[in-house]
Amino acid sequence: METCFLLTGKPRAGKSSAIKRIIQQTGPEYFGGFYTEEIRSSTDRTGFTCITLDGKTVCMASVDSTSPVRVGRYGVDLDAFESVALEAVRVSLTTKKITVVDEIGFMQMLSAPFETMIHEVISSSTHAILGTIGVDSHPSMDQIKKLPGVKLYHLGEENRESMIERISKDIRKFL
Repeated sequence: METCFLLTGKPRAGKSSAIKRIIQQTGPEYFGGFYTEEIRSSTDRTGFTCITLDGKTVCMASVDSTSPVRVGRYGVDLDAFESVALEAVRVSLTTKKITVVDEIGFMQMLSAPFETMIHEVISSSTHAILGTIGVDSHPSMDQIKKLPGVKLYHLGEENRESMIERISKDIRKFL
C-alpha cells in the first residue's frame, strides 16, 4: 500500500499550491509538517520561506544571504531550515495522520539530518507523507522516488486539477 504521495514537476507547476488545496479538501486536522513559499520582489523570486502548518515561519534561502552554502544564486540557511522543518516533521509524526513535506529538493537535501529523517519516515511505511520532490535527478531524491510505498504524481499545468482530485482521493483511501 502506498503511504507516500509525492508530487513532482517542473518549477512553478503549482505543486505547493496543489498541496495546500489537497489539505483543505481532505481536512487540515489530519495534517502536520511544513510547506515552502517563494519570497518575491515586484519582478523576481528572491528566496524561499519554510512555513509549518501550525504557523512557524523562517527564511530558508535568499539571494541576499551571506551563507556560504549556496544553491544557484541562493544562500541557504540550513540551521534555520532544520530548526523549523525537522521539528514540524517530528511533531506531526506523533500527532497527525499525514505529514506534509514540501519540498524534498536540492536545498533541503543539503541538510544531512533532514535527508536521514525523510529516508527513515518513508521507509517505515507506518505514517503517510504528502509532499513534493524535485523533478531533476539527484542521487538521494532518485533513491526516494524508488522506495516501496512511494507513489509519484507528475504535475503540470494541463493536469493540475485532475491530479489534485486524484491525490485527494488516494489520501482519503489511506485515511
